[in-house]
Amino acid sequence: MAKQVLKNAYVSVDGTNLSDHVSSVTIEANADKVEFTSFGATYREFGQGLKDANISIEVFQDYASASVDQVIAPLHTSGGTFALIVRPDSAAKSATNPEYTMTARVFDYSPLNGAVGDANTTSISFANAGTAGLARGTA
Repeated sequence: MAKQVLKNAYVSVDGTNLSDHVSSVTIEANADKVEFTSFGATYREFGQGLKDANISIEVFQDYASASVDQVIAPLHTSGGTFALIVRPDSAAKSATNPEYTMTARVFDYSPLNGAVGDANTTSISFANAGTAGLARGTA
């Protein structure tokens, strides 16, 4: 199995490709741990409960037209939903370059972050806002 170094990940927020501003991306898919252990068991039994999906990105801030702030700020303010797409590489999705999509909402956004002489970077947190959750596509 090939190992991979992230060098050209693809991140699209509400139809806008922000990949050239993203410095890191994390996808988390979780499920509640529900216990099903009954009398007479010698080991606990667990199953998956409700699931949750979150995607976080670290970006270099940009206030230009159709860039980070002008895309994210209105989505955060409105609380509306939008499509979020992430791939390990900017190439087309495939078996070796899966695409993760979800209907999302912005929950954490700091439009300005940095100290004297630092890059203006910010973390943005997205959470699942649709019933389909996080989808993985390869074709």
